[in-house]
Amino acid sequence: MDYLKIVNPMDYRVALYIRLSKEDEKPGESESITNQRSILTRFAESQRLYIVDEYVDDGISGTTFNRPDFQRMLNDIETKKINMVITKDLSRLGRDYIQTGFYIEKYFPENRVRYISILDNVDTGIDSSSNDITPFKSILNDMYAKDISAKIKSVKHNKQDLGLFIGGKAPFGYKCSEETTNKIVIDEDARPVVERLFREAKAGKSCRAIAQDLILDGVPTPSQYAISKGHKVAKVSNLWSDPRVREILLNEVYIGNMVQGRTKKINYKSKKYIKLPKEQWKVVENTHEHIIDKETFYKVQDMILTRKQTRVKTHDYLLKGFVHCHECGKKVGCSPRELAQGKVYYFRCATYIAYARLGLCTSHNIRMDTVEKAVNNKVMSILAKFSDKDNLIKVTKQKIEEKKHSISFENEIENYKTKLNKISLEVDNIYNDKLNGILSEDDFIRIYERKKEEKENLQKKITEMTTHIDNSIVNETELAEKIAMKFVGLKQVNRELLSALVEKIEIDKKKNIYVYFKFKSLENV
Repeated sequence: MDYLKIVNPMDYRVALYIRLSKEDEKPGESESITNQRSILTRFAESQRLYIVDEYVDDGISGTTFNRPDFQRMLNDIETKKINMVITKDLSRLGRDYIQTGFYIEKYFPENRVRYISILDNVDTGIDSSSNDITPFKSILNDMYAKDISAKIKSVKHNKQDLGLFIGGKAPFGYKCSEETTNKIVIDEDARPVVERLFREAKAGKSCRAIAQDLILDGVPTPSQYAISKGHKVAKVSNLWSDPRVREILLNEVYIGNMVQGRTKKINYKSKKYIKLPKEQWKVVENTHEHIIDKETFYKVQDMILTRKQTRVKTHDYLLKGFVHCHECGKKVGCSPRELAQGKVYYFRCATYIAYARLGLCTSHNIRMDTVEKAVNNKVMSILAKFSDKDNLIKVTKQKIEEKKHSISFENEIENYKTKLNKISLEVDNIYNDKLNGILSEDDFIRIYERKKEEKENLQKKITEMTTHIDNSIVNETELAEKIAMKFVGLKQVNRELLSALVEKIEIDKKKNIYVYFKFKSLENV
Protein backbone atom coordinates (compact mmCIF):
# COMPACT_ATOMS: atom_id res chain seq x y z
CA MET A 1 0.00 0.00 0.00
CA ASP A 2 3.00 2.30 -0.34
CA TYR A 3 1.66 3.94 -3.46
CA LEU A 4 -1.32 5.26 -1.47
CA LYS A 5 0.91 8.05 -0.25
CA ILE A 6 -0.95 11.36 -0.53
CA VAL A 7 1.53 13.95 -1.75
CA ASN A 8 -0.75 16.97 -1.31
CA PRO A 9 -2.96 16.23 1.75
CA MET A 10 -4.02 19.87 2.30
CA ASP A 11 -5.93 19.80 -1.00
CA TYR A 12 -8.46 17.30 0.34
CA ARG A 13 -11.55 17.43 2.53
CA VAL A 14 -12.17 13.83 3.50
CA ALA A 15 -15.30 11.72 4.08
CA LEU A 16 -14.87 8.41 5.91
CA TYR A 17 -17.62 6.07 4.74
CA ILE A 18 -18.55 3.04 6.88
CA ARG A 19 -21.24 0.42 6.21
CA LEU A 20 -22.27 -2.83 7.88
CA SER A 21 -25.11 -5.29 7.31
CA LYS A 22 -25.89 -8.88 8.30
CA GLU A 23 -24.58 -10.19 4.99
CA ASP A 24 -21.14 -8.73 5.83
CA GLU A 25 -20.69 -10.53 9.14
CA LYS A 26 -18.29 -13.26 8.02
CA PRO A 27 -17.07 -15.84 10.57
CA GLY A 28 -13.61 -15.03 11.86
CA GLU A 29 -13.50 -11.59 10.23
CA SER A 30 -14.34 -8.36 11.93
CA GLU A 31 -16.29 -6.00 9.69
CA SER A 32 -17.62 -4.06 12.67
CA ILE A 33 -18.20 -0.34 12.66
CA THR A 34 -15.45 0.07 15.25
CA ASN A 35 -12.99 -1.93 13.16
CA GLN A 36 -13.70 0.07 10.00
CA ARG A 37 -13.51 3.38 11.84
CA SER A 38 -10.12 2.44 13.33
CA ILE A 39 -8.63 1.49 9.95
CA LEU A 40 -9.93 4.62 8.20
CA THR A 41 -8.88 6.99 10.98
CA ARG A 42 -5.36 5.55 11.20
CA PHE A 43 -4.94 5.87 7.44
CA ALA A 44 -6.18 9.48 7.39
CA GLU A 45 -3.92 10.43 10.28
CA SER A 46 -0.89 8.77 8.69
CA GLN A 47 -1.49 10.78 5.51
CA ARG A 48 -2.16 14.04 7.40
CA LEU A 49 -5.63 14.27 5.84
CA TYR A 50 -8.35 16.60 7.15
CA ILE A 51 -11.49 14.59 8.03
CA VAL A 52 -14.62 16.65 7.39
CA ASP A 53 -17.15 14.06 8.54
CA GLU A 54 -17.86 10.39 9.14
CA TYR A 55 -20.78 8.70 7.37
CA VAL A 56 -22.12 5.48 8.87
CA ASP A 57 -24.89 3.19 7.54
CA ASP A 58 -25.33 0.42 10.08
CA GLY A 59 -27.54 -2.54 9.21
CA ILE A 60 -28.13 -1.60 5.56
CA SER A 61 -27.42 -3.92 2.63
CA GLY A 62 -24.76 -3.07 0.08
CA THR A 63 -27.15 -3.97 -2.75
CA THR A 64 -28.97 -0.67 -2.31
CA PHE A 65 -27.55 2.84 -2.45
CA ASN A 66 -30.63 4.42 -0.90
CA ARG A 67 -28.87 4.64 2.47
CA PRO A 68 -29.38 7.69 4.74
CA ASP A 69 -25.74 8.55 5.39
CA PHE A 70 -24.62 7.64 1.88
CA GLN A 71 -27.18 10.09 0.52
CA ARG A 72 -26.00 12.70 3.06
CA MET A 73 -22.46 12.17 1.79
CA LEU A 74 -23.56 12.69 -1.82
CA ASN A 75 -25.22 15.93 -0.80
CA ASP A 76 -21.99 17.10 0.84
CA ILE A 77 -20.10 16.17 -2.33
CA GLU A 78 -22.44 18.25 -4.47
CA THR A 79 -22.13 21.24 -2.13
CA LYS A 80 -18.31 20.93 -2.38
CA LYS A 81 -17.98 20.17 1.33
CA ILE A 82 -15.85 17.09 0.59
CA ASN A 83 -13.68 15.98 -2.32
CA MET A 84 -12.26 12.66 -1.10
CA VAL A 85 -14.08 9.47 -0.03
CA ILE A 86 -12.29 6.65 1.79
CA THR A 87 -13.66 3.18 2.57
CA LYS A 88 -12.10 0.10 4.15
CA ASP A 89 -12.75 -1.92 0.96
CA LEU A 90 -14.89 -1.79 -2.16
CA SER A 91 -17.73 -3.83 -0.63
CA ARG A 92 -18.25 -1.08 1.99
CA LEU A 93 -19.11 1.31 -0.85
CA GLY A 94 -21.58 -1.21 -2.32
CA ARG A 95 -22.19 -4.72 -3.61
CA ASP A 96 -24.15 -3.82 -6.75
CA TYR A 97 -21.37 -3.84 -9.35
CA ILE A 98 -23.31 -1.64 -11.81
CA GLN A 99 -24.04 1.10 -9.28
CA THR A 100 -20.60 0.81 -7.66
CA GLY A 101 -19.01 1.20 -11.07
CA PHE A 102 -21.18 4.24 -11.75
CA TYR A 103 -19.93 6.04 -8.64
CA ILE A 104 -16.26 5.10 -9.12
CA GLU A 105 -16.05 5.59 -12.89
CA LYS A 106 -18.51 8.45 -13.43
CA TYR A 107 -20.00 10.20 -10.40
CA PHE A 108 -16.83 10.72 -8.37
CA PRO A 109 -14.68 11.89 -11.31
CA GLU A 110 -17.37 14.28 -12.58
CA ASN A 111 -17.62 15.82 -9.09
CA ARG A 112 -13.81 16.01 -8.71
CA VAL A 113 -13.83 13.47 -5.88
CA ARG A 114 -10.87 11.16 -5.24
CA TYR A 115 -11.91 7.69 -4.04
CA ILE A 116 -9.69 5.35 -2.02
CA SER A 117 -10.37 1.76 -0.96
CA ILE A 118 -7.59 0.95 1.52
CA LEU A 119 -7.54 -2.86 1.54
CA ASP A 120 -8.14 -3.13 -2.22
CA ASN A 121 -5.30 -0.70 -3.02
CA VAL A 122 -7.69 1.35 -5.15
CA ASP A 123 -6.95 5.05 -5.57
CA THR A 124 -8.65 6.95 -8.40
CA GLY A 125 -6.24 9.84 -7.88
CA ILE A 126 -3.35 7.97 -9.54
CA ASP A 127 -2.77 5.58 -12.44
CA SER A 128 -2.40 2.04 -11.14
CA SER A 129 -2.98 -1.52 -12.31
CA SER A 130 -5.03 -2.08 -9.11
CA ASN A 131 -7.57 0.42 -10.42
CA ASP A 132 -7.92 -1.60 -13.63
CA ILE A 133 -9.23 -4.67 -11.81
CA THR A 134 -11.72 -2.69 -9.71
CA PRO A 135 -14.72 -3.69 -11.91
CA PHE A 136 -13.91 -7.38 -11.42
CA LYS A 137 -13.72 -6.97 -7.64
CA SER A 138 -17.10 -5.20 -7.73
CA ILE A 139 -18.58 -8.14 -9.68
CA LEU A 140 -17.25 -10.57 -7.05
CA ASN A 141 -18.83 -8.46 -4.29
CA ASP A 142 -22.12 -8.49 -6.22
CA MET A 143 -21.92 -12.29 -6.63
CA TYR A 144 -21.29 -12.65 -2.90
CA ALA A 145 -24.43 -10.62 -2.14
CA LYS A 146 -26.43 -12.74 -4.61
CA ASP A 147 -25.13 -15.96 -3.05
CA ILE A 148 -26.00 -14.78 0.48
CA SER A 149 -29.47 -13.75 -0.72
CA ALA A 150 -30.06 -17.20 -2.26
CA LYS A 151 -28.99 -18.94 0.97
CA ILE A 152 -31.26 -16.77 3.11
CA LYS A 153 -34.15 -17.38 0.71
CA SER A 154 -33.55 -21.14 0.87
CA VAL A 155 -33.67 -21.13 4.67
CA LYS A 156 -36.89 -19.07 4.63
CA HIS A 157 -38.57 -21.40 2.12
CA ASN A 158 -37.59 -24.42 4.19
CA LYS A 159 -39.19 -22.87 7.29
CA GLN A 160 -42.31 -22.03 5.29
CA ASP A 161 -42.57 -25.64 4.10
CA LEU A 162 -42.46 -26.75 7.74
CA GLY A 163 -45.27 -24.34 8.64
CA LEU A 164 -43.04 -22.10 10.77
CA PHE A 165 -43.98 -18.43 10.91
CA ILE A 166 -41.16 -16.21 9.56
CA GLY A 167 -42.90 -12.83 9.33
CA GLY A 168 -42.08 -9.83 11.45
CA LYS A 169 -45.68 -9.21 12.56
CA ALA A 170 -48.30 -11.92 13.08
CA PRO A 171 -51.65 -11.75 11.23
CA PHE A 172 -54.34 -9.69 12.95
CA GLY A 173 -55.86 -11.83 15.74
CA TYR A 174 -52.56 -13.57 16.48
CA LYS A 175 -49.21 -12.68 18.03
CA CYS A 176 -45.74 -14.25 18.03
CA SER A 177 -45.24 -16.80 20.79
CA GLU A 178 -42.91 -15.73 23.59
CA GLU A 179 -42.04 -19.36 24.39
CA THR A 180 -41.55 -20.91 20.94
CA THR A 181 -39.66 -19.35 18.03
CA ASN A 182 -41.47 -19.14 14.64
CA LYS A 183 -44.86 -19.94 16.19
CA ILE A 184 -48.00 -17.80 16.49
CA VAL A 185 -50.62 -17.90 19.24
CA ILE A 186 -54.03 -16.28 19.59
CA ASP A 187 -54.05 -12.62 20.65
CA GLU A 188 -57.00 -12.57 23.06
CA ASP A 189 -57.35 -8.77 22.78
CA ALA A 190 -57.88 -8.91 18.99
CA ARG A 191 -59.73 -12.23 18.88
CA PRO A 192 -63.24 -10.73 19.47
CA VAL A 193 -62.90 -8.47 16.42
CA VAL A 194 -62.03 -11.42 14.14
CA GLU A 195 -64.92 -13.45 15.54
CA ARG A 196 -67.26 -10.48 14.99
CA LEU A 197 -66.25 -10.19 11.32
CA PHE A 198 -67.01 -13.85 10.61
CA ARG A 199 -70.20 -13.83 12.68
CA GLU A 200 -71.65 -10.83 10.83
CA ALA A 201 -70.50 -12.12 7.42
CA LYS A 202 -72.14 -15.48 8.13
CA ALA A 203 -75.36 -13.64 9.00
CA GLY A 204 -75.37 -12.16 5.49
CA LYS A 205 -73.92 -8.70 6.10
CA SER A 206 -71.74 -7.34 3.28
CA CYS A 207 -68.05 -6.48 3.76
CA ARG A 208 -68.85 -2.80 3.23
CA ALA A 209 -71.58 -2.83 5.87
CA ILE A 210 -69.28 -4.62 8.32
CA ALA A 211 -66.56 -2.02 7.72
CA GLN A 212 -68.97 0.87 8.30
CA ASP A 213 -70.22 -0.63 11.59
CA LEU A 214 -66.66 -1.14 12.81
CA ILE A 215 -65.90 2.53 12.09
CA LEU A 216 -69.07 3.71 13.85
CA ASP A 217 -68.20 1.58 16.89
CA GLY A 218 -64.67 3.01 17.01
CA VAL A 219 -62.93 -0.35 16.54
CA PRO A 220 -59.21 0.20 15.73
CA THR A 221 -58.04 -0.99 12.32
CA PRO A 222 -55.38 -3.75 12.24
CA SER A 223 -52.63 -1.18 11.57
CA GLN A 224 -53.83 1.08 14.40
CA TYR A 225 -53.96 -1.93 16.72
CA ALA A 226 -50.43 -3.00 15.69
CA ILE A 227 -49.08 0.48 16.51
CA SER A 228 -50.78 0.40 19.92
CA LYS A 229 -48.85 -2.83 20.60
CA GLY A 230 -45.52 -1.24 19.65
CA HIS A 231 -45.15 -2.70 16.14
CA LYS A 232 -43.84 -0.76 13.17
CA VAL A 233 -46.32 -0.41 10.29
CA ALA A 234 -45.40 0.65 6.75
CA LYS A 235 -48.78 2.19 6.02
CA VAL A 236 -51.40 3.21 8.58
CA SER A 237 -55.09 2.96 7.67
CA ASN A 238 -57.42 4.91 9.92
CA LEU A 239 -60.63 3.47 8.47
CA TRP A 240 -61.89 -0.05 7.98
CA SER A 241 -62.58 -0.77 4.33
CA ASP A 242 -64.36 -3.32 2.19
CA PRO A 243 -61.06 -4.86 0.89
CA ARG A 244 -59.52 -5.06 4.40
CA VAL A 245 -62.54 -6.92 5.79
CA ARG A 246 -62.60 -9.26 2.79
CA GLU A 247 -58.87 -9.98 3.18
CA ILE A 248 -59.40 -11.19 6.74
CA LEU A 249 -62.47 -13.25 5.86
CA LEU A 250 -60.57 -15.08 3.09
CA ASN A 251 -57.46 -15.89 5.16
CA GLU A 252 -57.07 -19.58 6.12
CA VAL A 253 -54.85 -18.60 9.05
CA TYR A 254 -58.02 -18.29 11.17
CA ILE A 255 -58.80 -22.03 10.82
CA GLY A 256 -55.29 -22.99 11.97
CA ASN A 257 -53.50 -23.14 8.60
CA MET A 258 -50.25 -21.25 8.08
CA VAL A 259 -50.44 -19.18 4.88
CA GLN A 260 -47.19 -17.57 3.68
CA GLY A 261 -45.32 -16.76 0.47
CA ARG A 262 -48.12 -14.69 -1.04
CA THR A 263 -45.56 -12.21 -2.40
CA LYS A 264 -41.93 -12.33 -3.46
CA LYS A 265 -39.16 -9.82 -4.13
CA ILE A 266 -38.38 -9.14 -7.79
CA ASN A 267 -34.71 -9.96 -7.13
CA TYR A 268 -32.03 -9.58 -4.47
CA LYS A 269 -31.27 -5.99 -5.53
CA SER A 270 -34.85 -4.74 -5.47
CA LYS A 271 -37.07 -3.90 -2.50
CA LYS A 272 -40.25 -4.25 -4.56
CA TYR A 273 -42.59 -7.22 -4.10
CA ILE A 274 -44.99 -8.81 -6.57
CA LYS A 275 -48.13 -10.77 -5.71
CA LEU A 276 -48.12 -14.50 -6.46
CA PRO A 277 -51.13 -16.53 -7.65
CA LYS A 278 -52.88 -18.51 -4.93
CA GLU A 279 -51.59 -21.85 -6.25
CA GLN A 280 -48.02 -20.73 -5.45
CA TRP A 281 -48.72 -19.80 -1.80
CA LYS A 282 -47.13 -21.86 0.98
CA VAL A 283 -50.04 -23.37 2.93
CA VAL A 284 -49.46 -25.83 5.80
CA GLU A 285 -52.49 -27.15 7.67
CA ASN A 286 -53.03 -27.36 11.44
CA THR A 287 -49.96 -25.43 12.58
CA HIS A 288 -51.61 -23.37 15.32
CA GLU A 289 -54.84 -22.94 17.29
CA HIS A 290 -57.81 -21.80 15.22
CA ILE A 291 -60.07 -18.82 15.98
CA ILE A 292 -62.85 -19.75 13.53
CA ASP A 293 -64.29 -23.22 12.98
CA LYS A 294 -64.04 -24.64 9.47
CA GLU A 295 -67.82 -24.83 8.91
CA THR A 296 -68.20 -21.08 9.54
CA PHE A 297 -65.10 -20.23 7.52
CA TYR A 298 -66.10 -22.12 4.36
CA LYS A 299 -69.71 -20.90 4.51
CA VAL A 300 -68.40 -17.31 4.53
CA GLN A 301 -66.12 -18.15 1.57
CA ASP A 302 -69.10 -19.41 -0.45
CA MET A 303 -71.10 -16.25 0.33
CA ILE A 304 -68.24 -13.94 -0.71
CA LEU A 305 -67.57 -15.92 -3.88
CA THR A 306 -71.27 -15.83 -4.84
CA ARG A 307 -71.38 -12.04 -4.48
CA LYS A 308 -68.24 -11.69 -6.59
CA GLN A 309 -69.65 -13.87 -9.39
CA THR A 310 -72.89 -11.86 -9.58
CA ARG A 311 -71.19 -8.49 -9.99
CA VAL A 312 -71.99 -6.68 -13.23
CA LYS A 313 -69.16 -5.60 -15.51
CA THR A 314 -68.31 -1.93 -14.98
CA HIS A 315 -69.32 0.62 -17.57
CA ASP A 316 -66.59 1.89 -19.91
CA TYR A 317 -66.74 5.62 -20.70
CA LEU A 318 -64.68 8.53 -22.07
CA LEU A 319 -63.68 10.15 -18.75
CA LYS A 320 -62.91 6.89 -16.91
CA GLY A 321 -60.03 7.41 -14.45
CA PHE A 322 -59.96 11.21 -14.84
CA VAL A 323 -62.81 12.32 -12.57
CA HIS A 324 -62.20 13.02 -8.85
CA CYS A 325 -64.18 14.48 -5.96
CA HIS A 326 -63.26 18.13 -5.32
CA GLU A 327 -63.95 17.74 -1.57
CA CYS A 328 -62.18 14.50 -0.59
CA GLY A 329 -59.90 13.98 -3.61
CA LYS A 330 -60.99 10.37 -4.20
CA LYS A 331 -61.93 9.02 -7.62
CA VAL A 332 -65.57 9.37 -8.60
CA GLY A 333 -67.54 6.33 -9.71
CA CYS A 334 -70.05 6.10 -12.51
CA SER A 335 -73.38 4.33 -12.00
CA PRO A 336 -76.59 4.05 -14.10
CA ARG A 337 -80.13 5.12 -13.33
CA GLU A 338 -83.26 3.99 -15.12
CA LEU A 339 -85.23 7.07 -16.14
CA ALA A 340 -88.23 7.54 -18.41
CA GLN A 341 -85.94 8.30 -21.36
CA GLY A 342 -83.84 5.20 -20.64
CA LYS A 343 -80.61 4.43 -18.79
CA VAL A 344 -78.64 7.53 -17.76
CA TYR A 345 -75.20 7.46 -16.10
CA TYR A 346 -74.28 9.65 -13.12
CA PHE A 347 -71.01 10.47 -11.36
CA ARG A 348 -71.09 9.85 -7.59
CA CYS A 349 -68.34 10.23 -4.98
CA ALA A 350 -66.90 6.82 -4.04
CA THR A 351 -66.19 7.96 -0.46
CA TYR A 352 -69.82 8.99 0.02
CA ILE A 353 -71.08 5.70 -1.43
CA ALA A 354 -68.79 3.63 0.83
CA TYR A 355 -69.24 5.66 4.03
CA ALA A 356 -72.61 7.41 3.60
CA ARG A 357 -73.56 7.03 7.27
CA LEU A 358 -70.27 8.47 8.49
CA GLY A 359 -70.56 11.83 6.74
CA LEU A 360 -67.00 11.64 5.39
CA CYS A 361 -68.09 13.37 2.19
CA THR A 362 -71.21 14.80 0.56
CA SER A 363 -73.42 13.27 -2.08
CA HIS A 364 -72.25 14.14 -5.60
CA ASN A 365 -74.88 13.63 -8.23
CA ILE A 366 -74.14 14.95 -11.72
CA ARG A 367 -74.91 13.45 -15.10
CA MET A 368 -71.98 11.98 -16.95
CA ASP A 369 -72.97 13.55 -20.27
CA THR A 370 -73.04 16.99 -18.57
CA VAL A 371 -69.43 16.59 -17.43
CA GLU A 372 -68.33 15.22 -20.80
CA LYS A 373 -69.87 18.20 -22.58
CA ALA A 374 -68.16 20.72 -20.24
CA VAL A 375 -64.77 19.04 -20.61
CA ASN A 376 -65.18 18.79 -24.37
CA ASN A 377 -65.98 22.51 -24.65
CA LYS A 378 -63.01 23.48 -22.46
CA VAL A 379 -60.46 21.35 -24.29
CA MET A 380 -61.77 22.20 -27.75
CA SER A 381 -61.62 25.93 -26.93
CA ILE A 382 -57.94 25.49 -26.06
CA LEU A 383 -57.28 23.74 -29.37
CA ALA A 384 -58.90 26.66 -31.16
CA LYS A 385 -56.77 29.24 -29.29
CA PHE A 386 -53.55 27.33 -29.87
CA SER A 387 -54.24 27.33 -33.58
CA ASP A 388 -54.19 31.16 -33.39
CA LYS A 389 -50.45 32.01 -33.36
CA ASP A 390 -50.92 35.65 -32.35
CA ASN A 391 -52.98 34.62 -29.35
CA LEU A 392 -50.41 31.98 -28.41
CA ILE A 393 -47.60 34.57 -28.30
CA LYS A 394 -49.78 36.88 -26.20
CA VAL A 395 -50.54 34.12 -23.68
CA THR A 396 -46.86 33.12 -23.45
CA LYS A 397 -45.69 36.68 -22.74
CA GLN A 398 -48.41 37.11 -20.15
CA LYS A 399 -47.35 33.94 -18.33
CA ILE A 400 -43.69 34.99 -18.29
CA GLU A 401 -44.53 38.39 -16.82
CA GLU A 402 -46.70 36.74 -14.15
CA LYS A 403 -43.87 34.39 -13.19
CA LYS A 404 -41.29 37.17 -13.03
CA HIS A 405 -43.25 38.84 -10.25
CA SER A 406 -43.96 35.71 -8.22
CA ILE A 407 -43.05 36.00 -4.52
CA SER A 408 -41.46 32.54 -4.31
CA PHE A 409 -39.13 33.37 -7.20
CA GLU A 410 -37.99 36.60 -5.56
CA ASN A 411 -37.53 34.89 -2.19
CA GLU A 412 -35.26 32.26 -3.71
CA ILE A 413 -33.08 34.91 -5.31
CA GLU A 414 -32.86 36.80 -1.99
CA ASN A 415 -31.90 33.58 -0.22
CA TYR A 416 -28.95 33.08 -2.57
CA LYS A 417 -27.88 36.71 -2.10
CA THR A 418 -27.94 36.28 1.70
CA LYS A 419 -25.65 33.27 1.36
CA LEU A 420 -23.30 35.31 -0.81
CA ASN A 421 -23.04 38.00 1.87
CA LYS A 422 -22.38 35.33 4.51
CA ILE A 423 -19.50 33.89 2.48
CA SER A 424 -17.97 37.37 2.10
CA LEU A 425 -18.01 37.78 5.89
CA GLU A 426 -16.44 34.34 6.33
CA VAL A 427 -13.62 35.30 3.93
CA ASP A 428 -13.00 38.46 5.94
CA ASN A 429 -12.82 36.41 9.15
CA ILE A 430 -10.31 33.88 7.83
CA TYR A 431 -8.20 36.73 6.46
CA ASN A 432 -8.10 38.25 9.94
CA ASP A 433 -7.17 34.83 11.37
CA LYS A 434 -4.28 34.68 8.91
CA LEU A 435 -3.08 38.15 9.90
CA ASN A 436 -3.26 37.20 13.59
CA GLY A 437 -1.29 33.99 13.03
CA ILE A 438 -4.23 31.67 13.77
CA LEU A 439 -4.21 30.31 10.19
CA SER A 440 -1.16 29.38 8.18
CA GLU A 441 -0.68 30.70 4.65
CA ASP A 442 -1.43 27.27 3.17
CA ASP A 443 -4.60 26.81 5.25
CA PHE A 444 -5.79 30.30 4.31
CA ILE A 445 -5.28 29.64 0.59
CA ARG A 446 -7.07 26.28 0.81
CA ILE A 447 -10.09 27.71 2.64
CA TYR A 448 -10.15 30.84 0.49
CA GLU A 449 -10.22 28.76 -2.72
CA ARG A 450 -13.11 26.72 -1.38
CA LYS A 451 -15.10 29.83 -0.40
CA LYS A 452 -14.34 31.40 -3.74
CA GLU A 453 -15.71 28.34 -5.52
CA GLU A 454 -18.86 28.38 -3.33
CA LYS A 455 -19.35 32.05 -4.14
CA GLU A 456 -19.01 31.43 -7.87
CA ASN A 457 -21.53 28.57 -7.69
CA LEU A 458 -24.06 30.76 -5.88
CA GLN A 459 -23.62 33.57 -8.39
CA LYS A 460 -24.15 31.03 -11.16
CA LYS A 461 -27.38 29.84 -9.53
CA ILE A 462 -28.68 33.42 -9.29
CA THR A 463 -28.01 33.90 -13.00
CA GLU A 464 -29.69 30.59 -13.84
CA MET A 465 -32.73 31.44 -11.70
CA THR A 466 -33.33 34.69 -13.55
CA THR A 467 -33.60 32.83 -16.86
CA HIS A 468 -34.90 29.41 -15.81
CA ILE A 469 -38.52 30.42 -15.25
CA ASP A 470 -38.69 32.32 -18.53
CA ASN A 471 -37.30 29.36 -20.45
CA SER A 472 -39.47 26.79 -18.66
CA ILE A 473 -42.65 28.73 -19.44
CA VAL A 474 -41.64 29.14 -23.08
CA ASN A 475 -40.63 25.46 -23.39
CA GLU A 476 -43.80 24.28 -21.69
CA THR A 477 -45.96 26.42 -23.94
CA GLU A 478 -44.12 25.19 -27.04
CA LEU A 479 -44.61 21.58 -25.98
CA ALA A 480 -48.28 22.18 -25.22
CA GLU A 481 -48.62 23.85 -28.63
CA LYS A 482 -47.10 20.84 -30.41
CA ILE A 483 -49.52 18.48 -28.68
CA ALA A 484 -52.48 20.77 -29.27
CA MET A 485 -51.60 21.27 -32.95
CA LYS A 486 -51.52 17.50 -33.36
CA PHE A 487 -55.23 17.39 -32.60
CA VAL A 488 -56.33 20.51 -34.50
CA GLY A 489 -59.24 19.54 -36.71
CA LEU A 490 -60.88 17.21 -34.20
CA LYS A 491 -64.60 17.80 -33.73
CA GLN A 492 -64.71 16.39 -30.18
CA VAL A 493 -62.43 15.11 -27.42
CA ASN A 494 -61.13 11.53 -27.45
CA ARG A 495 -59.12 9.44 -24.94
CA GLU A 496 -55.80 10.11 -26.67
CA LEU A 497 -56.26 13.88 -26.44
CA LEU A 498 -57.36 13.68 -22.79
CA SER A 499 -54.28 11.61 -21.89
CA ALA A 500 -52.01 14.13 -23.62
CA LEU A 501 -53.41 17.32 -22.08
CA VAL A 502 -55.55 16.64 -18.99
CA GLU A 503 -54.17 15.81 -15.53
CA LYS A 504 -57.53 15.30 -13.81
CA ILE A 505 -61.12 16.55 -13.61
CA GLU A 506 -62.91 17.40 -10.35
CA ILE A 507 -66.57 17.90 -9.50
CA ASP A 508 -67.96 19.38 -6.28
CA LYS A 509 -71.27 19.17 -4.39
CA LYS A 510 -72.57 22.26 -6.24
CA LYS A 511 -72.02 20.52 -9.59
CA ASN A 512 -69.06 22.75 -10.50
CA ILE A 513 -66.58 21.17 -12.89
CA TYR A 514 -62.80 21.83 -12.70
CA VAL A 515 -60.36 20.78 -15.42
CA TYR A 516 -56.66 20.57 -14.47
CA PHE A 517 -54.10 20.38 -17.28
CA LYS A 518 -50.66 18.79 -17.38
CA PHE A 519 -49.27 22.10 -18.65
CA LYS A 520 -49.80 24.99 -16.24
CA SER A 521 -49.72 27.44 -19.13
CA LEU A 522 -53.06 26.00 -20.27
CA GLU A 523 -54.90 26.59 -16.97
CA ASN A 524 -56.22 30.04 -17.89
CA VAL A 525 -56.07 29.90 -21.65
